[in-house]
Amino acid sequence: MNAGWGGPQQRPAYLPPVSNVPVGNSTDWEALALRNQQEDQRRLRLKIGGGVIGVLLVGGMVAGALALQQPRGGRTAASGPSRPAVAASSSAGGSASGAAGGPAAGASPLADPGSPTASPTASRPAEVADSSGRHPLSPGPGAVVGPTDGYSGQTLVLNSSPDAYAESSSALVDTGKSFTVSAMVRNNAPTGGRSVISQGSDSYYSFDLGRDYWANHNQWVFKVQTAAGAQDNTTYQAFSKTPATTGQWTRLTGVYDASAKKISLYVDGQLAQSIAVKGIWHTSGPLQVGRVRYKSAWCDDWDGAISDVQVWGQALPAARIAQLGSGGAGGSGGVPPTAGWLLP
Repeated sequence: MNAGWGGPQQRPAYLPPVSNVPVGNSTDWEALALRNQQEDQRRLRLKIGGGVIGVLLVGGMVAGALALQQPRGGRTAASGPSRPAVAASSSAGGSASGAAGGPAAGASPLADPGSPTASPTASRPAEVADSSGRHPLSPGPGAVVGPTDGYSGQTLVLNSSPDAYAESSSALVDTGKSFTVSAMVRNNAPTGGRSVISQGSDSYYSFDLGRDYWANHNQWVFKVQTAAGAQDNTTYQAFSKTPATTGQWTRLTGVYDASAKKISLYVDGQLAQSIAVKGIWHTSGPLQVGRVRYKSAWCDDWDGAISDVQVWGQALPAARIAQLGSGGAGGSGGVPPTAGWLLP
């Protein structure tokens, strides 16, 4: 007879073979099925856990590889650039060039006013006072007043930028009459035209005292315009005998003698050159320190320091100018200036 399972060899698939079950013992088939189910779940959990660990291991390997590619030490691009070294440069916007309070021995190069090495007492004042109290200069936002290496007095420190200058509120020199302009200067630029003192109109200068530079030409200069029209052929120039210096304090003086019809340049109190002129084009623009107007644009921005700036409404004689160069007679040549700034 059949045992009720469709014959003696037919049993449900989830039950163990009959030959493994001892005769006379009853078996808990539900418990066996539960244990099989729990074993399947345990294997599934092991598979899932192994997959997660594998993913974590791969992620760690990728992160390590990326870390090895990063630069070690130093400044990264995200940190921002460091401040570049300051180098002297030629002026932008074209060029018009085609004792007490005096220099000290062993002068070192002028510090950049924007660098951390600039004098802690340097400042950007609202104005530069005139010795007479009547004609203060208004400094541009890039001008700094303070001590400079190699000089015992206060200086106007300019860095060759378009906003580094100082100017008066009106014309201080009557270019139709005799006059003298003078200053102690330190040029830091190896190239480019540079202006110390000038005065002119909206289009052109009447006179300019500074450094003339082009090709192999590098000389101190005092130049004037003899007529309107902004033409170079109306320019008359008195030059120094030797090249303009860099990194050294120098006294420059320009003189116009209206009665003698000549201009003269003095370097450190010594006459460099005098030339005849027809006269000087009369203009009414303000006095400029550290820049000049040329063909309707500012140019020849000064790079360095300027001090002891003085203006006289007369042509000082050579003996008085020699006193300027030596620092004698209080630095004014024995003749009180019409206006003076940063005097010793």
